[in-house]
Amino acid sequence: MASRSETIKFLQRLFEKDVLDIHGVAELLEMKRSSINTLIVRPSSGFPEPFFELRGKQRHPLRLWWREDVERWIDHRPSSKDPSRARGGAR
Repeated sequence: MASRSETIKFLQRLFEKDVLDIHGVAELLEMKRSSINTLIVRPSSGFPEPFFELRGKQRHPLRLWWREDVERWIDHRPSSKDPSRARGGAR
């Protein structure tokens, strides 16, 4: 169990909008939610694991990510618009 100070820090992060659900991730990446679902299950994408996941029998899973982790992934992800990633690479 987390200490009181750790819990307070955790809750502050939540209330400061440092947490993203699937819709927040989609908005941040400017992608459709269905594309995000594909991205997060593809092991080769390196997408960060959610820090929280709740699965119910009658609903889609609730997944939460730290904004910081998703932004770090974006910063280190090779861009599909990068010309050096075109077929055959840079010449």
